[in-house]
Amino acid sequence: MPKLIIAITISAMLTLAGCVHVVDENLVVSQRGNKSTINIADNCSTDPLMAPIVSTSGHVAALDSNGFSLLSWNIQKGTKEGWEEDFRGLSYNKDLLIIQEVYLTDAMRRLLQERHHHWDLALAFEYRDNKTGVLTASKVEPSFLCTFRNKEPLIRIPKTILITRYPLSDGNQMVMVANVHLINYTLTVSHFRAQLKQLEKILSKHQGPLIVSGDFNTWNDERMAVVDTIASSLDLKAVTFSENYRASIFGHNVDHIYYRGLELIKALSVKITTSDHNPLIVKFRLTNSP
Repeated sequence: MPKLIIAITISAMLTLAGCVHVVDENLVVSQRGNKSTINIADNCSTDPLMAPIVSTSGHVAALDSNGFSLLSWNIQKGTKEGWEEDFRGLSYNKDLLIIQEVYLTDAMRRLLQERHHHWDLALAFEYRDNKTGVLTASKVEPSFLCTFRNKEPLIRIPKTILITRYPLSDGNQMVMVANVHLINYTLTVSHFRAQLKQLEKILSKHQGPLIVSGDFNTWNDERMAVVDTIASSLDLKAVTFSENYRASIFGHNVDHIYYRGLELIKALSVKITTSDHNPLIVKFRLTNSP
């Protein structure tokens, strides 16, 4: 409870000081090659099964069905000394980056440019003119994208979820990826559950491989039970870590990766000091791939 009071106080102070600006529109910032755009995002009302496969670059690449890697990490806004070096090393040779609490500073843009990734940021709010939210990046251009936002019921600052879809090299399947940052400061789980039910409704329309990853803020048994129920309904399995260094609050891990229709090849959690969350590194391949 003291942490909740502190968070509400800080949020109110920043908002009153004009440091935090919550825009009315559901916006997505995207980078394709050298072209950067800011658009009103699809609020996930479009059925992904009906969405056409579109490449703005004219070249349709694919994730390797025989093995693709991802980094999932809440970078704590990139505020700690040394985070750029950690990000550079951890993101090296990764096919997917699933990042939460991104401040889209010039430094962050440069790091993403180094990796030659296509990327999308689902805007939660602006902090001192830096756009902030969850960001998914890939060597492959997504063929479908949508986002939605849910305001924290107490501090009134949004949390965002970004959903993207990528072709796989087998030519027949696509993997859908949900980058989640779930509601944190609540007295009950009603808003938390509603956010997850909204996610479930969207993901249930996709019948192929699926990855749901990010900061779930599962800091008590009740929240974890809600996540377990949604994961079961979507036939998702949780990635487990033989050495578990995931961030823990009140004895509960808050960062998770769930998957379906894929085979887990490798799973690592890595100790770092440049965020209050330790990064997760996973490698998957398509089920029944050689």
